[in-house]
Amino acid sequence: MKSFSLPVLAACSGASFVIGFGIAWFVQTPDPATLAAIAPQSSPAHPSVGQNQYANVWNGNQAAATNKQPETPAPTGLLLDDQKLREQAMHDPAALRNLIQRYDTERDQNTKDTLKAIIATIPLPEARAFVAKLASSTDASQRREAYELLKQSSPNSPEVRNMLKQALATEQSPAALAQAVAALRPVVVDPTESAAIIGQLRGLTQNADPQVRSQSVLQLAQWDKTGANQDTLTAALNDASPEVRQTAIFAIGQSATRSDSAKTALLAIATNPSESKEIKGSALQVLERFSLSKDEYAAYTKARSQFGF
Repeated sequence: MKSFSLPVLAACSGASFVIGFGIAWFVQTPDPATLAAIAPQSSPAHPSVGQNQYANVWNGNQAAATNKQPETPAPTGLLLDDQKLREQAMHDPAALRNLIQRYDTERDQNTKDTLKAIIATIPLPEARAFVAKLASSTDASQRREAYELLKQSSPNSPEVRNMLKQALATEQSPAALAQAVAALRPVVVDPTESAAIIGQLRGLTQNADPQVRSQSVLQLAQWDKTGANQDTLTAALNDASPEVRQTAIFAIGQSATRSDSAKTALLAIATNPSESKEIKGSALQVLERFSLSKDEYAAYTKARSQFGF
């Protein structure tokens, strides 16, 4: 897919809409992103994964809405030469062990994040064993750390995917599970494996936790290249959580979903007086990609007028 710059809500043309969706999909500033715009009245349940990351795309905010957290600032303590540390760890087992030990004991979060990014890119057994150890910990915060490390690792690695698929099947902590789902980035794999992953994600769209549902809807739209899960994405438009509804709108806009049921649900959101302004605006933007009947166009135009377009 292509990478573009962000649109603002006032720029309602089709071109602005396409540009906004493109950058929201691919800008990589580490994890899915801050989903705060649609729920300013409450704190995120799982801040490491983020609040609603898509409202920014359609509501004029300049910060990129992404699938990752904001870019890690430079460490405030000892400056790290990332490339030098990585090269040393790649060629010297003692240096790798020292790097892992330092990560395990580091208390400065900026430095820890930098070390995490380095370790995640080292494809050596000892580094993978360290991540696997965290992933099997009885401490949910350590498991979440493992999934954060795996998110920064190559998604083409079967070992990485296997750890994440195991997490999707067994993880009980909502915060850790949401992180694991976010880490399972789409790649080209054997059709059988792809179908199994899509099945897991589809099941998790019904999870009790809204953050898990939101991440699952997003990843499902990215993994499913056939459009076979349009009904699942459409159903998410009626989710009780505004975060999930916003994510579903974004996912439908990015996918090939153009069903009548999706169009009806989007029109219902756009014309619902109880829906938030941000979500209604997002629905109106996505409806630009649908073919509308005369009556649907009248409802759409009225909603746009009420919204201030």
